[in-house]
Amino acid sequence: MSISTSSICTYCSQSSSGMSGLPTPRTAKSAAEHHTREGARKQNQVEGWRRELLDKINIYDGSIDSYLDNFVPARTECPITPPADASLASKLKPRKGREVANYEPLMNIFEALQAEFPKEKKLSFYDCHKQPIPFPFAAHANKHTMAKPDIAVSFPGGVLPKKMTSPDWSGFSMVIEAKATAKEDPFEGRDGLVYADALAQLAINARSIMYAHGLLATFMIGIYGDVVRIARFDHACAVATPALSLKTPEGLAAIQRFFWNFVHPWEGAIVGADTTMRKLTEEDEEWLKGEHGLGKLRAKTRLRGVKLRSEGRWTKVYDKENPKIWKAFFLFKLLDINTRLFSRATMVWLGIEDTRTSAEPGKPKLRPPLRIIKEAWRQVIRISEDQFYDRLEETIDDEEWCGLPKLLHGCDLGVRDVARWDAARAGKQWEGDDDLLEMQSVASDSASSETSSAPSSLFSATASSTSSPTGSEVSDVDPAEPSIVPSSSAARRLPHPMHQTYSWRLSRGRTHHAYERSHMRFVVDTVGLPLSEFRNTKELAMAIRDAIKGHRLMMERGGVLHRDVSSGNILIVEEPQERPSSKGILHDYDYSSMTLDPPGKASMGVSAEPPPLRPLELSDQFADVATCKERMGTYYFIALDLVRPEMTVAAHDSPHDLESFFWVLLWIVLRHTKHGHEDNEEPLCARTFIAGKDGAAADAKLAWLDRSDVFDVVLAIPGNPALSNLLNDFHALVWRANKGKINDRIPLTYNAVLHIFDTAIERDDWPVGDKAIPYKLIELRTWESLIAKTDSKSQAGDRRPRTLEDDGVSSDSGDGDEDEDEVELAMAAKRPKRIPTRLRSNGPTAGASTIRAQGAGGSGSRSTKGASEQGPKAAASGGKGKARDVSGA
Repeated sequence: MSISTSSICTYCSQSSSGMSGLPTPRTAKSAAEHHTREGARKQNQVEGWRRELLDKINIYDGSIDSYLDNFVPARTECPITPPADASLASKLKPRKGREVANYEPLMNIFEALQAEFPKEKKLSFYDCHKQPIPFPFAAHANKHTMAKPDIAVSFPGGVLPKKMTSPDWSGFSMVIEAKATAKEDPFEGRDGLVYADALAQLAINARSIMYAHGLLATFMIGIYGDVVRIARFDHACAVATPALSLKTPEGLAAIQRFFWNFVHPWEGAIVGADTTMRKLTEEDEEWLKGEHGLGKLRAKTRLRGVKLRSEGRWTKVYDKENPKIWKAFFLFKLLDINTRLFSRATMVWLGIEDTRTSAEPGKPKLRPPLRIIKEAWRQVIRISEDQFYDRLEETIDDEEWCGLPKLLHGCDLGVRDVARWDAARAGKQWEGDDDLLEMQSVASDSASSETSSAPSSLFSATASSTSSPTGSEVSDVDPAEPSIVPSSSAARRLPHPMHQTYSWRLSRGRTHHAYERSHMRFVVDTVGLPLSEFRNTKELAMAIRDAIKGHRLMMERGGVLHRDVSSGNILIVEEPQERPSSKGILHDYDYSSMTLDPPGKASMGVSAEPPPLRPLELSDQFADVATCKERMGTYYFIALDLVRPEMTVAAHDSPHDLESFFWVLLWIVLRHTKHGHEDNEEPLCARTFIAGKDGAAADAKLAWLDRSDVFDVVLAIPGNPALSNLLNDFHALVWRANKGKINDRIPLTYNAVLHIFDTAIERDDWPVGDKAIPYKLIELRTWESLIAKTDSKSQAGDRRPRTLEDDGVSSDSGDGDEDEDEVELAMAAKRPKRIPTRLRSNGPTAGASTIRAQGAGGSGSRSTKGASEQGPKAAASGGKGKARDVSGA
């Protein structure tokens, strides 16, 4: 069936013509860290959700039956006779000022529609409009305001009480948002804050539900007078139904079928559940805290502040080479999370392997080491992160491995799910333990443990032993439209893959495949601390030095360019490693580029020209890939050449990443040390790192570099000459790379940068115990709230305050404790132009290019006698850290 949709939140379309061969349109992860509470609040309110919703909410143009078939697939058809008339809705009175008064009639309607459902499948409803609910992870809740859902929905078989003291998300599977009149329907594309707010409320609730339960997709119901819409959210976009009326038999029948399908999925307890994970049981918790798990001492330290039963998870991590092979892991502490809904949605967990079933008989059970487990949703136009790990493993010898983590287990679950789906459509047996055609549906009407009302029943995965690898590797890319012909009527009803999104293709057609996302889950070996928690400044310098070594190995051995050097992507190694020890690691290759072939393991000589970076990932599978893929980098740390407005032909390369290491070091020093250069009225860090506007950001960084014309020592840290000289020597290198005429600039090289780090680290005058100072946002007495100005105009008869949530959807963590912003600006297809005024945005321009970093004497590098002769004054005090002949040593 030909499907078309209208998008209510759109960018001004950018033509894709003429893009071939040009650099990717420059976008960047927005500032993750803020300098003031005002800045954090304003950006989160205005920028965060505007960017989040922009161009990501589509209205399905097909029939409601087609929508339910595609987006809410059920194992069994609804056998219940639909309502013959609309009498169920007789007490619903849609008019201005009656929003809250209509909650009870609405809940009565929904309960009546389920009257003939089996008891263990019935949903219950709870009026919670007066009870804000916090973000589902306690350690991160203070970064987000509480959500304010109107009506919460239970899991199948769950009976919600009439009154709760402090409700949380653990018992809720869905949320219903209600407005008094049809004029408040935000899906009609009307302008104004009130409509943007209504969309934001749905998105905030969807995000909370998805993160609380690890869902692959979730559903929200919006009611506007007697108009009802169902909206399905995943990490790629949202797709809403056409408007339905609760005052008609057809509308009531559609909602009844939706509820039936929702609780009768092919897998799991509800449509959207991830059956490769589950919540922890009492037995799990006991083992995890016991001597064979974390042990009492480690448990006391690692589990401090963690709500294990509601936050922890047990999960399967599959092997890439064989779909049958998996290992079980406990994910017990969430270290970092990207809380943007339409994004990579990265979650970084601290965990250990569940060895209860994998230990060999007769051998002592050793306590499993701590591991890092990462989950993320990559754009399908990007190379899967495991391919970068594979390249590095193949090209870097163990004895020289430094500054990089190693991948232990994991795969792209989306690729695996597509292969499973293709096998089922072809009527072939799937090699894994979750064959779609043979599985026993948990949507059966018979009572079972998987349809229990307990929250943990959401996850049906169970621990078991695994077999030896025998299968073949699954393909990496999901075809735009599978060519396999279903072999039976049952196969034609198969649900679309859930670990790889299908929402763009189902709502807007095959040409939008490039906007889909694929779910990845990996286990890496190195556990680390964020740079902002360094235990002494020498440790900080050593961690960054080893990360630079890792970056060099990636580039010169593996042909991999990281492209997102940031304070959040460099970790201080916390526990000893089995391989040669590193003090720091550079991780997170989601936005890396890779040469088509590795440079090889030849000598790291500087005369050889490195092979070209692969310009467009997966360009052979996707048309117009340049218009879909973002050039990335955490904004505060982007090199000057990539942020200067006047530079228009940027090609991100290794000298840019080396410069990012400088801005990372400066950022950490300004925020977490007593450097003695602070201005109480305007923090030095706030003047140097400006987010959002390229011109202002470039001017601020150039102003910092120009401090060398004013100060003999650009930045002095009292009692720490080693760190002071390191900063000033690095400053001199960056100054020479950015100041003066382009032909006179000296690009950064690995040898030059590593030389100044090695020289500084060898000094014996580093202080002891000078650990990081926590950075506090500056309180400002005056600030104007955008919401306060418009609040009185947005009530529309409802006395309850309606404001955009003050929420952290803006970006990825500079210090590992905020969100990530992945803004997609250029769109390949034209979209309708009518959008809410407050959701409009203008995209930035492209950036500029420089040559790739080499060793001494490499392409474009020049030897110098000293920083003082090339422009900026070197940090001359102390002698040991004095800049000298550093570009080619």
